[in-house]
Amino acid sequence: MLILSSFRAVKSRFASALLLGAMLLHPATSATKNEISAPPTTTPSQFDNPIIKSDSKDPTSPNGPLIYTADPAALVHDGTVYLYTTHDEQTAQGKDYRMYDYRLWTSTDLIKWQNHGAVFRSADFGWARGDQKTGNAYAHHVIARKDAAGKTKFYFYAAVEGGQTGGAFSFSIGVAVGDSPLGPFTDPRGMPMILLEDTAKDKQHSWRNIDPAVFVDDDGRAYLYWGNQQLWWAELEPDLVHLKGEKYQLDAKGRMQNRDSSQVNINKVTTLPNFEEGPHLSKHNGIYYLVYAAGFPESLAYATSDSASGPWQYRGVIMDPLPGTTTIHPALFDFNGQTYLAYHNADLPGGGNYRRSVALDQVFFNPDGSIQPIIRTHKP
Repeated sequence: MLILSSFRAVKSRFASALLLGAMLLHPATSATKNEISAPPTTTPSQFDNPIIKSDSKDPTSPNGPLIYTADPAALVHDGTVYLYTTHDEQTAQGKDYRMYDYRLWTSTDLIKWQNHGAVFRSADFGWARGDQKTGNAYAHHVIARKDAAGKTKFYFYAAVEGGQTGGAFSFSIGVAVGDSPLGPFTDPRGMPMILLEDTAKDKQHSWRNIDPAVFVDDDGRAYLYWGNQQLWWAELEPDLVHLKGEKYQLDAKGRMQNRDSSQVNINKVTTLPNFEEGPHLSKHNGIYYLVYAAGFPESLAYATSDSASGPWQYRGVIMDPLPGTTTIHPALFDFNGQTYLAYHNADLPGGGNYRRSVALDQVFFNPDGSIQPIIRTHKP
């Protein structure tokens, strides 16, 4: 008993010394006196990519009907990651995008995922157009914000075809709003947010207004970024459904009429080498990061700034073009003390340009704030 008691005493002193050393090296800034901060929740450093494999109860399992997903948008809310994706439905021989709905997958650990099915469709915009050959539910972005009454709302921004002045058949950007991240989402405008005429002075191709991404800064100001072959951005009103300076009237059903965007400041960014599409803005450790698809076939590049409005300093490429697909669509997000990149590849059986699959990997920053090249992981 004496030997055991002595061993316990020594062990206790040794553990106390280790704890004191750890506190001196890594002080807990949020702990009060006599408190020790809880360690961060364990998060994975590699993934069984693609993470979404089947349209089944366990979407990480390959033992189910294959589903092809792309263009990830990640929302972290109340300890859960809400991963919204587009849905590639093209046949193996198809030569164009065929996309009609947006799928939702959720996780609390980035390992186990739950399948929530389709939570929004391009047809949910009454002004959208599509056909059975191609579909038109292109890339999207989802954010959460409390409204003026203090209730959390969820805003679903999406690029779909239709809604153009004079009936022109090309891409618009719309927004839908819901009370839950699971939906349903409804269109509060009754018309698109971004139309062809808003960017006509800069570019002429009809698919230029795609890939919306919204960022809400620490001061509450919100910004919309979008574009193909050109990056544009505009500030939003606090309601997140109107552009700052946008004027309009409402009909008897509350839908916008006689829209006037002449006082909207739509900004063009010309300093990003090889900007192709897929902008995504996030903030990490006080630095603003603009990640985007560069060139074609697309690589993943990024720039940094000390402001959500730039100017932007180009920092380089962090992912080279991927085999089997010419596109990359990024989404950076923080979860449990780590930063992650969601993107798509073509690694599922039968994958390709129009049958893509969402993947995840960890992001590592250098001391100067630069991003290390992304290491793609896959568990055999």
